[in-house]
Amino acid sequence: MQVDWFVSVRDEETGVHRYRGGAGFDRASVIEQVIRAGRDIACREDGAVVGVVGEVVIDGTAVGAIAFGDRAVSDEELCREIGMQFDRVRSSSGFRRDGR
Repeated sequence: MQVDWFVSVRDEETGVHRYRGGAGFDRASVIEQVIRAGRDIACREDGAVVGVVGEVVIDGTAVGAIAFGDRAVSDEELCREIGMQFDRVRSSSGFRRDGR
């Protein structure tokens, strides 16, 4: 079963939203893609932070605000937070951890 995901970060300076989306077939790939996309759009090419917090939607369900632009938050911490939210979404949508 394919799971679609979506990340947005509001540019705190301009008010413009930056978006990224994708899809994965298992928990690990979805979480990895979400973190990579969130980190990417939370910062400009020069490394300046566009927005600290991004919104994540997995399988059509909002999973809450994630601190993609906060350099003090490690990828491992983001993985745990998104993983907990992903599991909550998965249990309500019928998506199983092993992808079936």
